[in-house]
Amino acid sequence: MAKKILFLALFILTLKGFTHQEQEQQVITPPAGPFVKNGYDVFLKGEFLWWKGIQEGLRYATSGVLIQPGTTLSSSGKAHSVHYPWEPGFRIGIGFYPKHDGWDMDARYTWFHSSSTDRAQSADGNMVPIGVMIPGFTHTSVKGVTSARSHWDLHHNVLDLELGRNFFLSRFLAARLFFGLRGTWTDQDWDTRYTSNQITFGNGPTLTGTITTNQDQETWGVGIRMGFNGTWTFYKGFSIVSDASFSGVWLDYDVSRRDRISQNTGSSIETANIKSDPDTIIANIELMLGLRGEWWFQQDRFHIAAQLGWENQVWINYGRFISYNGSYNGDLTFCGLTAKLRFDF
Repeated sequence: MAKKILFLALFILTLKGFTHQEQEQQVITPPAGPFVKNGYDVFLKGEFLWWKGIQEGLRYATSGVLIQPGTTLSSSGKAHSVHYPWEPGFRIGIGFYPKHDGWDMDARYTWFHSSSTDRAQSADGNMVPIGVMIPGFTHTSVKGVTSARSHWDLHHNVLDLELGRNFFLSRFLAARLFFGLRGTWTDQDWDTRYTSNQITFGNGPTLTGTITTNQDQETWGVGIRMGFNGTWTFYKGFSIVSDASFSGVWLDYDVSRRDRISQNTGSSIETANIKSDPDTIIANIELMLGLRGEWWFQQDRFHIAAQLGWENQVWINYGRFISYNGSYNGDLTFCGLTAKLRFDF
């Protein structure tokens, strides 16, 4: 009997040892918050964006190529592409801590619009309209393209839903792992107009006129997103921060293109009316590096964080503009400064 009691006591002690070890393992990565005292565990985020959005592949003309009979090249030419300006945008978000081992949930909306107009000149008429098909009809003749104007417009919207946990790896180093969903709806318009001094339809007069191409690309999609946020505190609430995330997004496209050749005071002909609605899955990568300051107020009842960083994004092979030679596909990228405020209460 004594042996049975001794064996039972040793078994219970062994179980307590395992339980103690499990508890020690559970606090290896204690939650890093930030948390407030006696609050609602809710936080609000707002960001000002100063970005440059770039859609690769929007080259619309080449000058300096001898194509006009009876002329010579008056100057060196170049390949003309849309230029991309710096534009403002914003992000807003809301989140909360569900009181489950330091996990947090938040939603974030990103808004960014950009537009640009680029012009090209070739007084000698030696300009090649890239991607425009001049019909080989015997009754149509287009010569002497002397100028071009290309306009691009972008409306980019993204909605993110995240579930993550911020935890300490050491006294001054914290990491947040997260996963969730990403939704997007984006519209791009690209319109180009070429001016010609010699357009002829059949036996009619040769007049000045224009060649126009109008393209519209609308997309919407949803995908899976996951990533990592790192925070290294180097002095009294001041930290170097970094973000990295990856998304695989399914996208549905609605793309259209219409081309037309017109005389200024005469006839016109529509040379293309095309629609395309493919769907695909693309990869999206985000990177950010910045500096953050954090402060607590009213006996840790409120928390405020201010952050300034540089962000890069790439939506791989996003462009699907309709082309006769496939040259319009390219990445959609964003880069620029982000200024962020966060308020916990």
